[in-house]
Amino acid sequence: MMKIPKSFIQPHQPGNAAACATLKGDASRIIRRLASDIGLRQCDFTVRERRHRRQTDLYALHTDTLYVQIAHAPQQTAARLCFRTCRGRGDHTGGRDNAVCLRSIGSPEGYASLIATLPAVAGRRS
Repeated sequence: MMKIPKSFIQPHQPGNAAACATLKGDASRIIRRLASDIGLRQCDFTVRERRHRRQTDLYALHTDTLYVQIAHAPQQTAARLCFRTCRGRGDHTGGRDNAVCLRSIGSPEGYASLIATLPAVAGRRS
């Protein structure tokens, strides 16, 4: 089970430096936990951060075959978590997005399902 940070379920405020710092810290922590829980070593992944158009903050776990993204836009009431396949760490578009409901990863069953799914999508066996 993963506790969903408050910064993920509150409206995003790109003009508020403190709120942005909190979101960045929470997203980085969640991404590193996901990487650890699916058995990735530090050299197996990159954590990326950028501000996309319309002031959407993006945070991503990027491996050679998997891209997991947390995005929070001002027009959204909550952050969005999705994952997709990719071909190398230079591939930022990859396959089709698979959205993950934040509420589902807040339950033990939902989080376990996500952790079981990610290695399979990445072509790894756990």
